[in-house]
Amino acid sequence: MTAGHRVSIVIPCRNEAGPVQRLLGSIRQQDTAVHEVIVVDNASADDLAGTIDRWTSQHPGLPVRIVACPRVGIPAALNAGIRAAQGEVIVRFDAHSCPGEAYVRRAVETLDETGAGVVGGVWEVVPGDRTLTAQAIARAVSHPMGAGDAAYRTGRTSHGLREVDTVPFGCFLKATWEALGGFNERLATNEDYEFNYRARQSGHPVILDPRIRSTYYARSSFSALAAQYSRYGWWKAQMLKSHPASLRWRQAVPAAFVAAAAGLGVATLAFALAGLHLLSRVTCGLLFAQAAVYGGALTWAAWRISGGRRTWRIFPLLPLVFSTIHFCWGGGVLVNVLTFGTWPGRYRRQAAGRGGDTP
Repeated sequence: MTAGHRVSIVIPCRNEAGPVQRLLGSIRQQDTAVHEVIVVDNASADDLAGTIDRWTSQHPGLPVRIVACPRVGIPAALNAGIRAAQGEVIVRFDAHSCPGEAYVRRAVETLDETGAGVVGGVWEVVPGDRTLTAQAIARAVSHPMGAGDAAYRTGRTSHGLREVDTVPFGCFLKATWEALGGFNERLATNEDYEFNYRARQSGHPVILDPRIRSTYYARSSFSALAAQYSRYGWWKAQMLKSHPASLRWRQAVPAAFVAAAAGLGVATLAFALAGLHLLSRVTCGLLFAQAAVYGGALTWAAWRISGGRRTWRIFPLLPLVFSTIHFCWGGGVLVNVLTFGTWPGRYRRQAAGRGGDTP
């Protein structure tokens, strides 16, 4: 075992029989042994259990077991898997992730060396498909225009370790999970960020180690990207009701931008209908100025991406991807705030564990 530790890998799964096989293959290639791999069947409708049984019979040597969690939702599935884990160190993966072969070893070593609450690494974001749209999405979500200062996405890290606000696919002690009361099952997403925030508030830093690397498969269509970021924004607003101090500038800017655009648009229309034409022209001018500056920023970012890598074919798609990210994320926040978290109802059903897909 790694540095004398028993390591349990926990993977929440819902209808992901295909992707989890690729992940299990990556875990099998790790350069250190693990005590167990726990796949949490989160009320899957596909043949997840049967698929894993067949995979393990064809690839003996990796200690895989299945734990059932009937309550739908990633936090509930994580808690069920960690609760059943025998190892004192937990490494969390998602079915769509693909860790580098040294991921587990380096994560546990860094956890030992730093005494951190949570340790994680950086993503290599790759397209989820071979289409130009998928390529544009992968580039956008790993660029500061789409990811802000999220170092694990952009790869803009120093050569050494650094404290950050959050990391994906964290490594932590089971004792830390117990002390924090587990993952928050009232959230259907943002569960990692919220868990890491509570770890930091309790005096346990979150450490990013750039040597720890994994592959992340980005969404491959505009509809999937829009749904993902709308959900992210909605649940970020929900989380902020409990932890308002956790808000970062990269999260505040899209919501403020969308609110400003919507406010100027409504004001322009209201002033025009009221016959206040001067005020209407002023707000309309401000709206156009905002749009011009925003469009210029998107074009500049698209040029930097396309020109630097000579990928000109995705140039016209990149501004559309960036605007989808910003407006859907910011719109998700505003919808939650304006409806007091009551709409859309499917999000509330996800939080209650009564249905919906896990993000």
